[in-house]
Amino acid sequence: LGIKVPPEDLIAAYHQHKPDAFGLSGLLVKSAQQMVTTAQDLRAAGIEIPLFVGGAALTRKFTATRISVEYGGPTLYAKDAMDGLDLANRLFGATTREALIERLRAEHERLRAGAEVAEGPRPTAAAPARSAVSRDVSVPKPPDLDLHVLRRVPLTHVYPYLNLQMLLGKHLGVKGSVQRLLAEGDPKTLEINAAIEELKRETVEQGWLEANALYRFFEARSAGDDLILSRDGRETARFTFPRQRAGERLCLADYVRDTAAAEPDHVALFAVTCGKGVRDLAERWKEEGQYLRSHAIQALAIELAEALAEMLHTRLRTQWGFPDPPGLSMEDRLKARYRGIRVSFGYPACPNLADQRILFDLLEPSQIGLELTEGFMMDPEASVSALVFHHPEAKYFKAE
Repeated sequence: LGIKVPPEDLIAAYHQHKPDAFGLSGLLVKSAQQMVTTAQDLRAAGIEIPLFVGGAALTRKFTATRISVEYGGPTLYAKDAMDGLDLANRLFGATTREALIERLRAEHERLRAGAEVAEGPRPTAAAPARSAVSRDVSVPKPPDLDLHVLRRVPLTHVYPYLNLQMLLGKHLGVKGSVQRLLAEGDPKTLEINAAIEELKRETVEQGWLEANALYRFFEARSAGDDLILSRDGRETARFTFPRQRAGERLCLADYVRDTAAAEPDHVALFAVTCGKGVRDLAERWKEEGQYLRSHAIQALAIELAEALAEMLHTRLRTQWGFPDPPGLSMEDRLKARYRGIRVSFGYPACPNLADQRILFDLLEPSQIGLELTEGFMMDPEASVSALVFHHPEAKYFKAE
């Protein structure tokens, strides 16, 4: 049926075509969250045919604990296309169906039980207000608090930030270390890499991909688990983030000076997109039978958006007054071995996707062709939005 298909279209297709099963795939974490909603809507419509789910964003645990509990029929996680085909053959085989369903039921029960144990009882005693993150670090000042719009960033400037492991490994099926396989001359990896290099060259020459971005620094303070953004001393936005219930008890708000501080802190917000026209181009190539190029251009656009986000984050650190060390390699940069972090809504430290609306209200990314759907998903999909912290102790964590 295509990409970004709303649940109501799936339900209509079910009644029209009477399929034996549904298949949902998600490249991004946000897509996985949408699968939960889709499962709920299918169940409400009385649909119980087998539901196959997969993609880079999904895991067996997420399938068992978040998707299958919301769906009325069998829910099957496939790690890749071949696994999905094998599962389908067994599910619809007269002699193998019951054994497979029983194995899935037992596996889902085990994963759910494990999740409940990991969840553990909530502490009844009053918890400390915040973690041990330092409050007295020096606060760098950004150059201004203006909105900056970057249009048609040269792709040749962005491609050096491309994560080849993600592109070839996660999206294009290369198993193992891409860097090692290229160095060893692995034929399949060399062939796929050559196809991507050719596609990159064509995107520059033909203008098939367009890199656009916008960003802004904001005055910021924290109050408990809240991050408060202000302008001219007046509150303009507020985010409430979850705090870890055990361990370090981290919360994103801890990385910003609190309201008792004499001077304000700062954070940055940005949004980037590389998806303009990609969907139509990919669909045209698919109709022409160019299946690999159709898939590759979509994967390249997604990873190009991540590369643009990495490039912009590097620029923000420089403007903020703490540029990366001259010897920092691109490999280290892609592993986030620098000061500060950038986090995106829908991910472990800030899971509330609805906070995207606040970011969109503050930045107005429609200026660069980026819109927000009713489910708080970005359109085009090859886009990234983020909240940037400078604190030297900031690190990535799960707020569980």
